[in-house]
Amino acid sequence: MTLKSDILTDLDDVFYDTDEFAESVSYTASGEEAATVTIVREEQDPSIMSDPPPDDEMIILVKTADVADPQRGDTFIIDDETWYLKANLGISGGEARLSLTRSGWRQA
Repeated sequence: MTLKSDILTDLDDVFYDTDEFAESVSYTASGEEAATVTIVREEQDPSIMSDPPPDDEMIILVKTADVADPQRGDTFIIDDETWYLKANLGISGGEARLSLTRSGWRQA
């Protein structure tokens, strides 16, 4: 096995294990059917940020195998609330870092 395959295995077996760090949510790509995907919420400490994030924003990590092409306007249902993909913050090592907002109209 290569280091890359070891990391992807660890993502599945540890990091994205719903008994550990992850949770299952509903994801709907624009114009597609809803699917269940596994996410990890990124912890944020507003006290160390120059501009604290509003309460209606969060950053999540998701496997690119589950969300191959995240686009603005895609939705996630998390804790029975609809969250909208605001920005794709980058894809690396088999996972995407996504900024979500509860405000569907938010443009920035």
